[in-house]
Amino acid sequence: MPAIGYSVSAVSLIWVFRRFPWSLLADHFRTLEWNWVAFGVLLEIAAYWIDAWRWREILRPVGSPSYGYCLEAVFVGLLGNDILPAKAGELVRCYLLSMETKVTLPLAITSDVILRIMDGLWIVILYLIITWQISTHTDVTRGMWVFGALAVAAAVVLLFVLFRRQHAREFVKTTSWGARFMHLLDEIHRLGHWPYLRRAMAISAFYWGAQVLAIWALTKADRFDLGLSAAAFLLIVRSVATLIPNAPANMGTYQLALTIALEMYLFVEHANADALAEILFLFLTLPAAVGGAIALVMADIDLFSLHRRAHTAKSTNRLPV
Repeated sequence: MPAIGYSVSAVSLIWVFRRFPWSLLADHFRTLEWNWVAFGVLLEIAAYWIDAWRWREILRPVGSPSYGYCLEAVFVGLLGNDILPAKAGELVRCYLLSMETKVTLPLAITSDVILRIMDGLWIVILYLIITWQISTHTDVTRGMWVFGALAVAAAVVLLFVLFRRQHAREFVKTTSWGARFMHLLDEIHRLGHWPYLRRAMAISAFYWGAQVLAIWALTKADRFDLGLSAAAFLLIVRSVATLIPNAPANMGTYQLALTIALEMYLFVEHANADALAEILFLFLTLPAAVGGAIALVMADIDLFSLHRRAHTAKSTNRLPV
């Protein structure tokens, strides 16, 4: 899977930069409205704080880690995603939280998977909300039907494992590959508490709302009046396009997805779409890297050492991820 992601990222980089309008990008930077840029960056940072909040809610039944530890792990994980390949920051953030709290690594990883499935459901919800305002081609709609079906299927399987412990064990016993899951089921079942899951799902609305507003503010900063629905559409396209683990910070895939969305579906001229995609990439990625670097310094952590230890711990626990 990482090899596919690297290939997609490499092709995307070539496509984006083969005739990139560098002089036009410089013009865009000169005319940016920096008050809107600051507003967008603050909203993006706020989304990460909300991410830590919802993560803590899911983990309340299994150790109730402090909000500070969750926030630290979120930012370190974001930095990991920005400088390490294949979304390694997801494993890093889970390992760091398990290292500093009473939450075991299997539960930290499972809780992270739960959040990603919630994100998939919210992507579908957002798409359904905006389709009455944003006209999309049939290929996008078909793609979202497939994505939505996969997200719902993953949610059903997750709920089955969380709330039907005995049935899940019986099913696992009947499969040739199921033995590796048996030692995880008892712990994972402890996360099956409706009140906390509902709360995390509700908090996720603010998480996605903050990201939509961040993109909208940055388009305003670059003097594009695309509206909130268009900003939500850009967020959906970016999120779905970068699902496959690829290069650090999703470099290449990120810009290509936004450029195509802007040019083909929001009717922005190609050169301007390229420039705006780079501006969005810079100001929506840099805050995560800066926040992660600050968290590393404050916690006195070596990210690369943490990454190696996380992989070792994953292998020791025989985690299927």
